[in-house]
Amino acid sequence: MSPATATTATPPPGAMTCNSVRAAGSSVSVTRPTATSAMAAASPAVRALCSGAVAGVVADSMLHPLEVINLRMKIQQKPSAKYSGILRSVRTILKEEGVRGYFGGLSTTLLASPVCAAMYFGTYETLKATAAPLVPDEHLGVVYFLAGAASEAIISAVSVPSEVIKSRLQLGRNPRNASGGVVKYTQNYRGTAHAAKSILRSEGVRGLYAGYSACLSVDTFFSAFSFLFYETLKHRYQQHLAASNVDRQLNSVESLAVGSIAGGMAAFLTNPLDVITVRLMTQGKNKKYLGLRDCLVKSVRNEGPGVLWRGASCRIVSIMPTTGICFGVYETIKHTFFDGDLEDFDLD
Repeated sequence: MSPATATTATPPPGAMTCNSVRAAGSSVSVTRPTATSAMAAASPAVRALCSGAVAGVVADSMLHPLEVINLRMKIQQKPSAKYSGILRSVRTILKEEGVRGYFGGLSTTLLASPVCAAMYFGTYETLKATAAPLVPDEHLGVVYFLAGAASEAIISAVSVPSEVIKSRLQLGRNPRNASGGVVKYTQNYRGTAHAAKSILRSEGVRGLYAGYSACLSVDTFFSAFSFLFYETLKHRYQQHLAASNVDRQLNSVESLAVGSIAGGMAAFLTNPLDVITVRLMTQGKNKKYLGLRDCLVKSVRNEGPGVLWRGASCRIVSIMPTTGICFGVYETIKHTFFDGDLEDFDLD
């Protein structure tokens, strides 16, 4: 996702400019810049903000039901209790809660995703564009990794509260039942605003940042690995195209495929942190776990090391298309609406 640098066409010597037209009192018609050309002149950061907002809301909303299943599989303490696999989880939620059960927290996703994704991609592209010229090409992987990690860390003040609210809503109207008894409280949140107010009232501001360190860890590493793998795979594929005498950017399908592979690899590597994160975020005011380390130790001691890979298949299945769609839409929006040079004036 290299930021396409906007350039302003420099008129050749002798060419007529706006000022020369005015000075000569010429009757030559002047065509004002179009909306498309204005978008093409946008800075890389603005391009990333706009493209990221669209990509985030499209990807996150499309795969939301799988995210609900993934969360419920991870918080239960006995896999055989309720959610022992993707298909069984689908049937259980449908039987107990109906179709609505798959869409808990969707309102939070629709509100927060475009904001977080815009900040996320905008920050990444800005950091990458700033740091890339300072390092040799063979070390660009470090830039991708660190820029990806930093972009997630920077937006965490906004993204973590939205994740906490969404996670609570994804447990449905009866969290105790939905979690197989792991979550002890029963709170029927009526929506994003009501959930935020309820959490603030009963748990304070700290409640909105429950599991912050764990969430920051998993999201930071996932983001870092995702961008590292995506940029590396994209570069390798473009080298393959160049070897075949094809000089072009990846198309939408190719970006989707590369993004899916990158997301799947990152999801697998960060699954243990994700297990810890969702348990900390959903435990509510009855604090069973005191923090990241405490949750890790208790989970492994009580359930064995295998608990850290619980829900890995569902996480990979949900994240691969989510990341693929996100990168695919992002690249498509960026290249379709923002690529190209701006000609200030078209003179007939």
